[in-house]
Amino acid sequence: MSPDELREQVELEVVEFIKAKLATFEINETRAQQIANRVLDILKPGMSFEQLYKAIPSLDDTMPELAIIVLPHIRQYEENVTGQALSAVRDLIKQGQYDAAAKLGKKASTNDVELEWQGSGKPDESAPSNN
Repeated sequence: MSPDELREQVELEVVEFIKAKLATFEINETRAQQIANRVLDILKPGMSFEQLYKAIPSLDDTMPELAIIVLPHIRQYEENVTGQALSAVRDLIKQGQYDAAAKLGKKASTNDVELEWQGSGKPDESAPSNN
């Protein structure tokens, strides 16, 4: 999955959310437009994973109804990125590389780590091509 695919996924989730809420009259068209504009203002094409994972949590800052969309993405980030960083910090400590462990721990705690997609949406590059 690329950063743009993740952005598109979040945008699609917001569209589905808006459609469902409009259908049940839980929000009006004005609020739906505000939500859509906020998402489009924050999530831009070409953002990196780092930028996206910093931007996604801000979606529900002024639009609390978007928490249902934001929270699973925050949870995924915590499980994948923070969990991997913690494991790497442990390994560095076991190897006696305390400075490197401290530096990585600080980067992970400030969300300043380089991200690489590890999810199931990424094709296996070692698999033979069908071309």
